Amino acid sequence: MDFKDLRAALAAITAEQTHDGSGRALKDLQSAAYAALAGDEAHDEFRKAFVTKDDDEIADVIRYLSRTASPPAVSVVLSLIQDAVGEQRYAAALRAAGLGNYLDIPYTSTGAELTGEAEERYVLEALRSKRLWRYEVPASRSFVGRFEQGMESLLGVKHVHATVSGTTALTAAMLGLGVGPGDEVILPAVTWVGCADAVILCGAVPVIAQVDATLGISVADVARAITERTRAVMAVSLFGAPCDLGPLRALTDRHGIALLEDNAQAVGVSYRGRRLGGIGDAAIFSTKFMKFVAAGDGGYLATNSDELYQFAVHYTGGRTIPARKRAMNLSGRIMPATGLRMNELTGAVALAQLERLDELLGRLRTARDRIFELAGPARTYQRVPSNDPAGDSGWMTPLLFPDEPACQAFAAAVRARGIRHVTTSRELFAGGEIEHCYAAMSTDRYLPATGAHWATEFRAMNARVGIDARSNPWSHVPDRDYRPGFMDESLRLLRRLAFVQTNPRLEPAHCEEIAGALAAADAECAGG
Repeated sequence: MDFKDLRAALAAITAEQTHDGSGRALKDLQSAAYAALAGDEAHDEFRKAFVTKDDDEIADVIRYLSRTASPPAVSVVLSLIQDAVGEQRYAAALRAAGLGNYLDIPYTSTGAELTGEAEERYVLEALRSKRLWRYEVPASRSFVGRFEQGMESLLGVKHVHATVSGTTALTAAMLGLGVGPGDEVILPAVTWVGCADAVILCGAVPVIAQVDATLGISVADVARAITERTRAVMAVSLFGAPCDLGPLRALTDRHGIALLEDNAQAVGVSYRGRRLGGIGDAAIFSTKFMKFVAAGDGGYLATNSDELYQFAVHYTGGRTIPARKRAMNLSGRIMPATGLRMNELTGAVALAQLERLDELLGRLRTARDRIFELAGPARTYQRVPSNDPAGDSGWMTPLLFPDEPACQAFAAAVRARGIRHVTTSRELFAGGEIEHCYAAMSTDRYLPATGAHWATEFRAMNARVGIDARSNPWSHVPDRDYRPGFMDESLRLLRRLAFVQTNPRLEPAHCEEIAGALAAADAECAGG
């Protein structure tokens, strides 16, 4: 199912309808949802079309959707229903449909879940200062500077530099490591499209390596992919789980190439007792709204290299080096700059989030451990061991099934019990962003472009295009292409994976509900 367009998603749902009396209601919903996308006036028409339905009809539509559609599509339509009928009727319809747990058990999991008084206090302090550019503020009072220092201490690295996004930090890191035209950068088949795009923006060519069951890049496949053009390996730790950085570090050292950690989704996570961020030659992190440190947008680069740090500061901020680094021996390098540095408002939120990061991770790990302890041994799946069980965030735990039908059947059986905390990788990567974003974005009818976590969906890479044809990276490596089947090994694995998601607001009773659904679904699918 294609979730890049709500219309396509709803059309696909309708095409799968059964003769259980819900078809007419769903068709009405489809027509109304089309109108809702068109603008405010059309949204009024949507409301009129839906509020005339009685509570039983609304519950019938919701019940039907939950049985026939994948979670991202369900989430989109539920958000539209909520907009149309209001919180009270929406809640009543969910409960009547047997999906009260959608309301009662916290689902999405980011640092934003714990946003509170500290963020408000810091942002007000920044606003009242009337100084929102970090260099207008004494270093000891700059929120951005304090955030950077706090991260340096947490990660155990020499330098942290804050930027406007994780992608900016990633681009700065690669350029600072010398990645450029004619080079190749190896990255995993499963990651955010921005990883490949950043490589292309540096003028280099992305080379895809397969992933293992932890969704970390396969060390064996990286070894096969290294050529004389390889400049760096990008090790991405997805879903708060560390990839296997020890063997990767040894491999890149043997070949004299750089190791770049992309920890956008893994701040605070550890690998063999050491926080991610100081194992590679450079590391990047994100403070986007879906991350563990959630400041809306933003990112930062971490490194122990003075030269790389100075490059990143120059690249994002011109000649201005933070006062706290004044003892550094500046290189005096002349280069163009972008101005893509973090501002004080973002820094204020990020600092407050950093101060409770370990609390958030502790809650996630406690919830995970409680769920699997209560669920007990499973017959239909294997829990994929982490590269560092104690240091893993506890956010997403992968389950490996013998085949795709078994995986889908288990996820459906859990959802039938009103629990949406198990998602197949196909559902997760083919529109999972909607599951998290749409409720917040629905007021302006914005639908994010989704389905951009698989290498087969990296549009610029697969089309082999850069910003300008005159500087196309593939002009240096014309034989590097992406033939059909280039990530099939990873796709075969992904079809067998589902993930159990936790949340920092899960209470013991919530964990019991989730664990009970896991155990019951396992028994049902095992036939006993």
